[in-house]
Amino acid sequence: MIIQRSLQNQNLDPNSILALFSALGDVYFFMKDREGRFIGANDLQLEKLGLKSEDELIGKTDFDFFPSYMIAHYAKDDAQVIDSGEPIPRRVELVANPDGSVSWHVTSKFPLYDNSGNCVGIIGCMRDFERSDNAWQPYRRMNAVVDHINRHYAEPIGMADLAKVASLSISQFERRFRTVFEQTPSRFLIRYRLTRASQILMHSDNTVSQIAQDVGFYDHSHFTREFQKLFGMAPGRYRKIHRSTGKSSNLSFAANTTD
Repeated sequence: MIIQRSLQNQNLDPNSILALFSALGDVYFFMKDREGRFIGANDLQLEKLGLKSEDELIGKTDFDFFPSYMIAHYAKDDAQVIDSGEPIPRRVELVANPDGSVSWHVTSKFPLYDNSGNCVGIIGCMRDFERSDNAWQPYRRMNAVVDHINRHYAEPIGMADLAKVASLSISQFERRFRTVFEQTPSRFLIRYRLTRASQILMHSDNTVSQIAQDVGFYDHSHFTREFQKLFGMAPGRYRKIHRSTGKSSNLSFAANTTD
């Protein structure tokens, strides 16, 4: 592919690349430095992030825009491209939308070089994934599962419920989910709920017990233990610290959990 070969050319000016992708109406394009900070994006990517200008993007990271349960995969791929100098072509992954929903995209990432040949970051481009190709059906099924969790996380959710959404048996669903997300459905659900709770703690005066119930925990002590385990502090302390800083935790979901 001509574009892919061009993106691997270390002498190609990043501004020229940005101009190229700004002219393509169906491709999201972004650039990051080695620390994961955005240094450029085309208009379509800015719109995807709910931004009006590039100035609102520069210097920020994925943690400022995406749910923390998604970011581990992004960071892992970014680091791989930077460390190896090799591109990752056509990776299928979930991306959050400004309205809180999620959708699948086909993403490619390439090393970004300076004029001296040093890798200084990554270039990424992605397209919406809307084809019905059977090869991508496993991802489509997991997309439906994540959408279901996003809508119903405050309600009781069992593995049978999620397997039904994916049109799979429970054992097939659990294997498929672990393959796609590198963690079990139960751990994903717990961490999703805890991430929601961390956001509510910053912006609500409700009691910790009420917030626990609002995100699907019906045992206050269980909620507190899980929250402490994940964030390293009790919910009350988390609220106090992050209300003073005005920023939520940059926690990402660890892969390869075993429970």
